[in-house]
This record gives sequence, structure tokens and C-alpha cells, in this order.
Amino acid sequence: MAGSIEPKNSGWRVVWRFNGQKQHTVPWPEEEIAKQALQIVQAFGGKITKQDVETAILGSDPRQDESTAPTLRVWCARWLPAKTRITPGTRRRYGRQLELRILPALGDLLIDQITPTDIGKFLNDLRADGLSNATLTRYYSVLHGALEAAIKEGLIQENPCDGTDFVRDQIADDDTGIEHRVYLTPEEFQLTLKEFDKDARLVVEVLAETGCRWSESTALGVQHLVAPSKSRGPRIRIWRAWKQDENNRWYLGSTKGRQRRTVGVSYGLYQKLVKTVAGRPQDAFILTAPQGGHVVYGNFYHRRWLPAITRAQRCKVHPPAPEGKPLDSATGLCSGFGGRRSNGKPCGAKVVPGFTRCRSHSGPARDAVSTCDCAEVLHVRPTPHDLRHTHASWLFADPNVAPLAISRRLGHANLQTTSEIYGGLMPEAEEAAVKAISSALGRRERAEKKASRRTEVGPHRPNPARAHASLARRRVRRSVACRQPVMRAA
Repeated sequence: MAGSIEPKNSGWRVVWRFNGQKQHTVPWPEEEIAKQALQIVQAFGGKITKQDVETAILGSDPRQDESTAPTLRVWCARWLPAKTRITPGTRRRYGRQLELRILPALGDLLIDQITPTDIGKFLNDLRADGLSNATLTRYYSVLHGALEAAIKEGLIQENPCDGTDFVRDQIADDDTGIEHRVYLTPEEFQLTLKEFDKDARLVVEVLAETGCRWSESTALGVQHLVAPSKSRGPRIRIWRAWKQDENNRWYLGSTKGRQRRTVGVSYGLYQKLVKTVAGRPQDAFILTAPQGGHVVYGNFYHRRWLPAITRAQRCKVHPPAPEGKPLDSATGLCSGFGGRRSNGKPCGAKVVPGFTRCRSHSGPARDAVSTCDCAEVLHVRPTPHDLRHTHASWLFADPNVAPLAISRRLGHANLQTTSEIYGGLMPEAEEAAVKAISSALGRRERAEKKASRRTEVGPHRPNPARAHASLARRRVRRSVACRQPVMRAA
């Protein structure tokens, strides 16, 4: 039964647990009132907060007149500038999340009056607006961090976020469970790699072979290359990453979670990198843009990545249908037949005589791909970050690579993070666990069978003949020892 009544000071209070958190009402002056509060708790099966119970008894929030806590808006204005272990870009992102969603919904509430019900409704409203669960987790994390800091300041006793049933990064109960990450096989990776130009191909190879993040790979410098030695192969130090400040300006900072690491690479990749940086100073970047400088993700993604992936998804035997259609009476501009430029604006070029598109747009659409199932065609559409997931999948496919080594290579703070992200890539671990349990049970069954056989045979009885032979052997050993000469000191 949910809840109980216990004496407290000169009165009575109701105590129960809600979502793993201990709930207790303020002391009631009379036991009868406490019993009414207990009935409310039991009616909800314990799924009710203490504030809601007190409001149901008293008719209003008992702290409304006596509360001295600030509103969430006022508290966040104090909390965010005081955080010291976040980057300027993260501070700016938190501020946008507060202004965009959190404060319009909860900003005018006193922080000691915010209930798990309020937060649960806020999250459900975000989900109803079409936000993904990953985005919900980001908003939840900001709100949880702000209220957790209020506990340390003594403004509230417990975090109402902990009273909700929301689980970080967990899919909703009606989610189909479709995997959104793309894990390329070695064959699929080679299909993709050959579609890139030479300089862009090196970026792709570094991402796939090191497993580092985009911000880390593009921050690699010449001084981070470690030459091979007699005991170790070539390695790369992943010690820094690109970050943004409040004004969206790029600067070099620490890696995510400050997890600096050194990872081994193949001799082939190492030789390519050494050849690329030949003659460059130690503080120069390894991977650079065509005109030099920082490789910006957006530029690379739209100008290099997407066109290469589209080419890999087009079959030479079964190409996608062209945009232009034969039409003898077709004249005028391409935009008159629906032609658009890559930026979405109408195309002002003249159509090819007899076709409904200009020469530039007479072929397949920019992002059109083949729909055949030929083996020489890429049938998935990865992102650059999926190369990190691909790297992890290749490591987990080798039973000789320990999960802890994979976690450190990926730069995760702990093994639990790796397990939560890539737990589905470890079926061998589950099979090993089943075998271990079966083996343990098998040993127990064998021990029980052996003990049962002893019980059936009866108690142990000495064999007189065996005992006599053993005694005779001991006598012979003693007699031989007695005949050995004694060496005396000269």
C-alpha cells in the first residue's frame, strides 16, 4: 500500500515514494487531516507530488504567500553567467534554449513551486511540436542543471526534474525503434571513398580510421603526428578541437569532455599524412580547405560530401530519370517548366530545343539517386559523423578488441557512455554472457551429480591392501635415507 503516517514534531505527516524519490508532506496538526492526505496518496497509487497533496487539502499552494524563492527567469539570469566549465558557444546555446522554449513556458513560476507535472507537460508540449527526443534531452538537461544548482544554493530541497518519468536519450513509448545511425561495411566505405576528390578523400579517411569527431579531425596539426618506433606503430594525438564563442567565431579548445588521447593509425594513412604536410611548419593544420585554412563543416558537407554520396548512390546501369522531358513545342525559359537552381530560385536559362529543361538541368535532379538493388551502388545515405559510428562498428566486430580500449579510443569519459551508444553492436558479449551462465550451471550440475554418487556408494571405507602397500613404501624410503653417508666438515 502506498504511503504511511508517522509522527513529526508535534503533528503528523504522510510519507511515500514517487518515481524513486521520497515524498513527505508538511506536519499536519491533527491525525485526521493526515489520514485524509494519506487517502489522496493511495487514491493516486503514490503517483502524486507532495505539493499536489497539500494543495488538495488546503485548496491552494501553502507556500505561495511565504515563499522567498526567485522565479525561474530570475534564477537562470544568475545561474548561466556563473557557470565556469562550459565554452562560450555552449553558454550561448543554453541561453537560446532558455529564451526560445524554457522561460516562455516556466519562467514566471517560482522555482520552489515548479512541480514534476509542470516539467512533464513542458516536455510533452515540445514533443507535440515535432521536436525529436534528442532535442528534448537537450532542453531537459539545461532545465535540470539550472534547478540542480538551485538545490546547492539552498533555494529548493529537491529537483522536480527527477520526479518526472523522462529518461535522457530514450525513445518514446510509441517510437518504432528505427536506427538512425549508419554503419558502413568496408565495401560500402570503399564505394563511397572513390567518389571523393583527392584532398577531400584524405578527410574522409582520417574520420573513418581514427574515429574522431569532425571538430577534432579538422583541428589536427603537424605536431600531432607521432612517428613509428620499434615497439609501436604510427599514432596521432587528438588533443584539441574547434569551438565557437558567443559571436560564432572559431577558436581552438579542448576536446569534448576534455578527453585527450593518442590513437594508432595504419602505416598507409600515416605515409599519406606525412606526404601531405611535407614542408609545413609544426603549428600548421594537417587537413585544410582548398584555399588553405580551417575546413568548415557546412562547406565540406554541401560542396564535397553530398555530391560524392549522391554519385555513390547512382547506378551506371540504372541511372535516375532525367528532369528534362522530350517536348517538341518546348520553348522559352527553363523556369517555365519548373526548372530551379541549386539555391531554389527559378532558372533563367533557355531550354534545350525539344526538351523541357536547359542544358544544365536536362539530366537527373541534383539529389536524385538510383532505386535498383545492384551491389555496386551505395544504398544508405550517411553523414560525416556516421564515419565515427562506422569506426566503432568495425572495432566491435573484432572480438580481440576490448570494449574499454574502444571507449578510450573514441574519447568517451567512461565505458558506460560507449555501452549506451553502441550496446547494439555487442551481440558477442551477450552470447558470451549466456555461455558463462550455462557453464556455471553445468559445473554446478556436475558437482551435484558427483555428490549424489558418493551418497549412493556410502561412506568412505579404507582399503587394507592399499594401506599396507603405502606403509611398506614409507619404510623403504626411511631405510634408504639412513644408509646415506653423512658429510662432515673438515
